Amino acid sequence: MKISLSQSRKVLLLVIPATLLMAGISAWSSIASQQAVIEGCKQRELRAAAIFIQNDLQEQMTQAASKASIVVNLPSIKEAFRAGDRERILDRLLPAFLIQRDRYGVLEGQFLTAPAISFLRIYSPEDGPGDDVSSFREMVVNTNKEHEPRKGIEIGRRGISIRGIDLVKDAEGYIGSFEIGISVMTVLENMKETTGFDAGAFVNEDMMTRIATLLPKPDDERIVGGFRNVEATNWNILKTIVSPELLTSATEVKMELKTIAGTDYGLLIVPLQDYKGSNIGSIIAVQVFDAYRNQMNAAMVSAIAFALLQVLVVAGIVIVMVNVMFVWPATTMGPPK
Repeated sequence: MKISLSQSRKVLLLVIPATLLMAGISAWSSIASQQAVIEGCKQRELRAAAIFIQNDLQEQMTQAASKASIVVNLPSIKEAFRAGDRERILDRLLPAFLIQRDRYGVLEGQFLTAPAISFLRIYSPEDGPGDDVSSFREMVVNTNKEHEPRKGIEIGRRGISIRGIDLVKDAEGYIGSFEIGISVMTVLENMKETTGFDAGAFVNEDMMTRIATLLPKPDDERIVGGFRNVEATNWNILKTIVSPELLTSATEVKMELKTIAGTDYGLLIVPLQDYKGSNIGSIIAVQVFDAYRNQMNAAMVSAIAFALLQVLVVAGIVIVMVNVMFVWPATTMGPPK
């Protein structure tokens, strides 16, 4: 009987540690697998947001070019532009453009003559004709010079816009050009509504100071590392995330995961390029990823609980087997004679 009990103890000393080890490996494997899945979800969410920003920027450029094309092909507008009749153009376009401004973020509508002389600003006709913007509006200069429509991003006196410029021509030939400017905030708001990411646009401060002279001076906190925040869906969140190093390194799409003050964030940086393809800033998008942390914590608790259940079940089975194989037979046989 002593031999049987000794053998049962040896079995237990061997099986229980092995069971604990296997349960630990199982829990670790489950946690690691779940963590990999969650990290993959974060990366996919960030990639989808980056693609959304890039596609929506292109979509807004196309929208600006399309709206400009409609205007320049209206016969009545061609006639009025050829005749230099600003009031006639304004009467025909202003009601529709007020709707475009309020509903679709169209902030600018301007007729220009070569090289880049303002003829009529639809939203501010009191500025009058004759304003020469050729020193900083290369997109307009090139359009009027080469007689080719253009679309892209450019800074003007009223700030940065997503622009589309088209030519106004009639039977007599070229008259001038017309441009549409759409707010970058349109992209940021679309981003927030579609993906849940808060976003902000940051533009080179030297360029903004030199060109966007009609804008008021921004708060000091809105200038970070030589870049000015021109639009944001939630500045309070962005200002805790954005750093000079982040903005100065934004030469390509970057995705980062950060933990700040106990909160997990997914961070996305998309370079902002002008119509020539030169980097002039970036769009920064941020999403709180605490839901993923909660999911990971729940997965850890579940894995550990399952491992402990495994230990209890296996230990129970082993104890029953030891009793059946060693203890009960020894008890039945009694002491040797």
